[in-house]
Amino acid sequence: MMTGISSLILIAFLAIGVGFFLWLRGREQKRETGGQSRLATWRLVVAAIFGLVALFSGGCSLLFVPSAAQGDVYVQPVAILIIGGIPFAVASFILWLCLRRGNG
Repeated sequence: MMTGISSLILIAFLAIGVGFFLWLRGREQKRETGGQSRLATWRLVVAAIFGLVALFSGGCSLLFVPSAAQGDVYVQPVAILIIGGIPFAVASFILWLCLRRGNG
């Protein structure tokens, strides 16, 4: 059973995801009115999902950078790069693949 704060967090994440999708869809509609090609909706949905993954994995790992810079014994820069950097890099790469123009 979800508590009140966790359901608010879930609603906030969903709202951010929907907002990111709507922003991408608006961008594609502007391209279509300009006579350029438009991406498929499924590509925009996947881009929105992996954009959130990149945002939250990279953003969460950035919260620990000041502790690592101050020499905190419990926070290592290598751990930050592995835990937050690898998911950020993979999600950013998939986001780039979804938004690039080409076949499909």
